[in-house]
Amino acid sequence: MESIVNGKADAWRRRIDDQVASGQSVRAWCKSNGSQEGSFYWWRSRLGLSPKKRRPSKPAKAKSTPLAFAQVVVHSPTAEPLRLRLTGERELIFPASMPIEQVAKLVHAIESGGEAYRGTT
Repeated sequence: MESIVNGKADAWRRRIDDQVASGQSVRAWCKSNGSQEGSFYWWRSRLGLSPKKRRPSKPAKAKSTPLAFAQVVVHSPTAEPLRLRLTGERELIFPASMPIEQVAKLVHAIESGGEAYRGTT
């Protein structure tokens, strides 16, 4: 019995090698060689000859760098609005009358993803 199984395994090993060398799809090769597609896949898997699936390469994750803010020192209040320039050409504009402590709370909330600002009014 074992020689029959080994004989079949050897025969399928040769068939699988022939299919790979032919460059044909499994379906086309099986059709032209009188083999059943299901048997081909079963033997290929059993013999450990399945091609390694190539996973599509994932785009490299952008490394997140902590946000760095410059210390803001206001020497004298002006009528000009306070502008904070962020990355990506974004800008936060606050009225000049806004207390600097409130600006600091908002900046801190932005840095912490909103956790620091939730629940405060």
